[in-house]
Amino acid sequence: MERTIIKEIFSENLKRNKKIRVILPVDYFDSSVKKYPVLYMHDGQNLIDPSPFSNHSWEVLKTMDEMYQEIGGIIIVGIDSDEFRIMEYSNYLSNSSIKRLKKQKIEDIHPEGDQYGHFIIEELKPLIDNEFRTKKDRINTFLAGSSCGGNISIYLGLKYQDTFSCIGAFSSAYYLVKKGLYDFLDQINYRKDFYVYHDMGTKETGMFSRIYFNEQKVFQNFISAKLPKENIYQVIDDGATHSEEHWAKRFPNFLRFCIKKTS
Repeated sequence: MERTIIKEIFSENLKRNKKIRVILPVDYFDSSVKKYPVLYMHDGQNLIDPSPFSNHSWEVLKTMDEMYQEIGGIIIVGIDSDEFRIMEYSNYLSNSSIKRLKKQKIEDIHPEGDQYGHFIIEELKPLIDNEFRTKKDRINTFLAGSSCGGNISIYLGLKYQDTFSCIGAFSSAYYLVKKGLYDFLDQINYRKDFYVYHDMGTKETGMFSRIYFNEQKVFQNFISAKLPKENIYQVIDDGATHSEEHWAKRFPNFLRFCIKKTS
């Protein structure tokens, strides 16, 4: 049977259609009772199919199958992104962010991170839990993304610590949301059973690589003051660029960290 199920749903919170891709574990159809952890991921269109920007995908289906004996099955829910990506993946828009939104009318530009979060929590997760055999509790619910998707994973994961237990922030573009993100992170309480994976390549984006690299150091220092050191997994990938090719290679370590830490 088909292991990737594509759905399009209308979000009342975002006032637009959202396409989602539910990727099922290899043994999903072998049982009618077995339940699985769930990982929600941003930029869902690049999880199996190659990104038009990098010509690589996350190869999540391949990784799920290769790691099955080690970590068991997991359901991955990919949420496609579109022209509203930067707004949906931001709780705050810096001038750098706004400059990237050339296709939007200036009066329509605003951060939609909170609305996107409401979509996931109030609309998407209930749908997934109702239609698929999921483990609904926070211990078995994770969130991950790359670049701007890393930004929103940090924001929403820590905003909804009673829903998510572990987040993955791959090559986060901190500079796009830095002020708003850290203002938020300064104001919240931190559960001691919350886990953070974050990484960065040393050659992310050419001349801007140093900015990316330095910002992950800031985040590491910040989050290390909030959580026990064993709850944080930082990876520096020498020579890696801002690409699905390298995120795919680091993805198994993230899965291993989340599932073993929370099981």
